Amino acid sequence: MKPIKNVAIFYNSKRSRALAFAAAIERKLRAAGSGVQKICVNDAYCSFKKADAAVAVGGDGTVLYAARHVIDRGIPVLGINAGGLGFLSGIEQKEFLKSAPVFLAGGFRKFKRSLLSVSVLRGGKTVFGPLPALNDCVIRSPESRAFTLRASFGTQFLSEYFGDGLIISTPSGSTAYSLAASGPIVMPDLELFLLSPICPHTLTHRPIVLSAAEELKVAVQDGRSGPQVVSLSLDGQENFGLQPGDTVVVGKYPRSFEMLAPQGFSYFDILRRKLSWGER
Repeated sequence: MKPIKNVAIFYNSKRSRALAFAAAIERKLRAAGSGVQKICVNDAYCSFKKADAAVAVGGDGTVLYAARHVIDRGIPVLGINAGGLGFLSGIEQKEFLKSAPVFLAGGFRKFKRSLLSVSVLRGGKTVFGPLPALNDCVIRSPESRAFTLRASFGTQFLSEYFGDGLIISTPSGSTAYSLAASGPIVMPDLELFLLSPICPHTLTHRPIVLSAAEELKVAVQDGRSGPQVVSLSLDGQENFGLQPGDTVVVGKYPRSFEMLAPQGFSYFDILRRKLSWGER
């Protein structure tokens, strides 16, 4: 990786710890001669100039926000945890301040993460997307009534799901909402989809792992008790209202998301630390 001369810092202004971390990181980078741009994820509009790399200071939501704005620019992102679990973080703040010279010299590793490409068809026409999602896309209703979704994979009918909705996630998103819905943890460098039903009204429906080589289509059916509000959410940040007859089309996004981490980074170490694996 080439030396990094300009860095975009994404930060969450609503977290006091993230604000303090971002300020300390900015001072460290400027003192080392790097150009710095700061982008607040809470602002309504995001604009920044060309950067060699981005740093996301906050929780996983900050990394997801940064990803949406850098994917098509090909800018790699380093997540610095200032939130909760921080599964998308590559390093903690204290460690980064010590290793900033290595980071600016291009000494961090790049990891590629696959993304979902999500669009909505209505009457045979695309009315939403295609847009990328790093973690997941979720189809659910804010109403306390179950509804039906009809899923197909490639040319094959998969199943009808009656419940509170569906989560379609990437391997990166396997430790997010999908995990709460009893989905498996998947190594993030694999290319596949996870389909996890949300509170299905049957004991026979379980999460399923699907190849990313085919498209997944999920059609919204009429409610059993009349019209029902159903929404689509990408990474919890892009939302779209669905109607009966709409079809959500999920495929593989043509670009990958590049994440940065120190040379000794281990995904299994993250899982052991964040999930307390092996502790009694």
